[in-house]
Amino acid sequence: MRFPICSVCLKSNILCNACAERVGNEEIKIDEIEMFRRLNEFLGDQRSLRDVEIKRAVGRKILMIIVNKGDMSKLIGKDGRIVKKISKELERPVRIVEYMPDLNGFIREVFFNIPVIGINIVYKPEGKLYKIRVPESERTNLPISSEILASISRSLFHADVDVVFE
Repeated sequence: MRFPICSVCLKSNILCNACAERVGNEEIKIDEIEMFRRLNEFLGDQRSLRDVEIKRAVGRKILMIIVNKGDMSKLIGKDGRIVKKISKELERPVRIVEYMPDLNGFIREVFFNIPVIGINIVYKPEGKLYKIRVPESERTNLPISSEILASISRSLFHADVDVVFE
């Protein structure tokens, strides 16, 4: 498996200069690095996952693992064995999300069962702001917090995102 940090940093508690810079640029948090280390620890020997690239692993109630396009089925495994193993090991539900090259597709993938009223682009002098409009009744059903979604969007798409409840 491939992670945003190198294999040496996965095995040690210290980040090398290159990984520290990459982590700083991509806004990856310490708890996310710990999650990468745990995933590598109990899934590192799986041959079927050798080519899987994990981009992010975020969320408190539900762990959302973001993988490259085409890697989702490998990480789920036959009959869901691998994702069940991850869920059992981490003692919380896990959702695998495929990375999409466009922000709109990615947002719709993240909000898989939540109706998105619309995604509006607000043009500001400092750049674009994407406003994701979601029904007020779905406020408690979001798979990840709006702050985490904003952080992921900044690091993967270099775009500011705001979730608005209507």
